[in-house]
Amino acid sequence: MTATRLQNESSITVSGTEVQMFSGGSGPPLLYLHGAGGNSGWQPYHEALAQTHTVYAPSMPGFNGTPRPQWISTIPDLAHFNLQMVQDLKLEQYVLMGSSMGGWLAAEMAAMSHQNLKGLVLIDAAGIRPKEGEIAEIFMVSAQTRASLRFYDTSQVPNYEQYSAELTTEEALVDHSNREMASRLCWKPYFYNPSLPHYLSTVDTPTLIVWGRQDAIIPENCGELYHEALSNSTLKVIDNCGHSPQIEKPQEFASAVTEFLSGLG
Repeated sequence: MTATRLQNESSITVSGTEVQMFSGGSGPPLLYLHGAGGNSGWQPYHEALAQTHTVYAPSMPGFNGTPRPQWISTIPDLAHFNLQMVQDLKLEQYVLMGSSMGGWLAAEMAAMSHQNLKGLVLIDAAGIRPKEGEIAEIFMVSAQTRASLRFYDTSQVPNYEQYSAELTTEEALVDHSNREMASRLCWKPYFYNPSLPHYLSTVDTPTLIVWGRQDAIIPENCGELYHEALSNSTLKVIDNCGHSPQIEKPQEFASAVTEFLSGLG
């Protein structure tokens, strides 16, 4: 997958583990957490966020060919790791944003420590078991099938060919490694933590939940369940949109996020 203009790529060390970091922009800090497919580099939605914020977009340990600490075997483990990263980066009054698996990770982090958290944005987040429907199988299918599940209408996805193209040998190896790491973190139970809604009852951080109404991977009712669990949340459902509104509906996504971020003061 091709990234757009890169602001900065660096490497930091967190708890003895090297972390690949993409960053750019200026303003208050915003930490963006990728999904189970791994870090696709500096994308247009990062660039849009960087107009008003200093955006940090790390590759989670074990993704994109980065080291895999043996002690990280669950999403809560990874949440603890990321909170140490927040501390090491000295992020004050930061916004935490995550998509899919990254949204689940962001929610776990907020439940663990939200005193220094200015705002939370969850994008079609995993982490809560749906009351209706099931979370789709994404590990045992091809990259092309995952791309077709990810978007509701591929004709409205800018540069869709980069998501549906046949993978090179190198890309296929990274894709396999990313799936292996994601399955290690998310397999049992499959992409949810049954205790998470209870943990979230203590979180009063202003939260925006963004969901594609036609999400074929994580049902829309999971967004409603997050909204019920988070007392200070707003749910924005985008019509004619699948699992990745930041890609499929960039203008609607940017409008919702900009309004939310500007309201944080």
